[in-house]
Amino acid sequence: MATRREVRLSPSNLNYEDRRCDRCFAEAANGEAWPQGPFPGIFAKLDSQQRRYFTDRPTSDVDPGLPPGTLHNGGRVQSAPHAIGGVDFTIRGNMDALLRFDDGSVGVVDFKSSTASPQLGDAYRPQLAAYQWALRKPASGDPETVSVAGLLVFAPEEMVDTERGRAYLVSSTWIPVEIEDGWFERFLERLVPLVESPSQAPTRSGCEWCLLRDRLTV
Repeated sequence: MATRREVRLSPSNLNYEDRRCDRCFAEAANGEAWPQGPFPGIFAKLDSQQRRYFTDRPTSDVDPGLPPGTLHNGGRVQSAPHAIGGVDFTIRGNMDALLRFDDGSVGVVDFKSSTASPQLGDAYRPQLAAYQWALRKPASGDPETVSVAGLLVFAPEEMVDTERGRAYLVSSTWIPVEIEDGWFERFLERLVPLVESPSQAPTRSGCEWCLLRDRLTV
């Protein structure tokens, strides 16, 4: 009997799917680990400030076009295992925020500090779709009805003097991201051959990790 592969995917590691090196993704899914540089602490600080500011605020503070409801901390999510071929995928990660609408449905929100552009929605669709999947197919508890997904993008616009010192004025832009029914399952299906045969996965042109890996394994 063939051994099944268990793969845990972090939603944040699925971003920029069309620019990712498939070989590196496949090797990482099979346990390969490479040194990582220090993550700038400023982003963690910005994230915590954004969460505190928006917690319990009405959805209209995110975007006036959203249905009535409130914004909450997203918290940890984990999906039930999903079998495709010989691979069992589990989604596990921490969501920035969750919209709870008055009609009982919810919305997935991810905070980004960036210049707002329509291309961001395409780049981060895999991450948002993974959170949506985990909410709809949780490892425990009741499934959620996810009606909305999107990015709340913050950008510094101006520096001003305040009673508490200098401060940045920031703009916030809501970028809704459409996720078609079946999109994420098709995404997972594309990952199956990468996970099952990492050495056969295509290398992105100029990938320095792949160049180093090949030199070390010669």
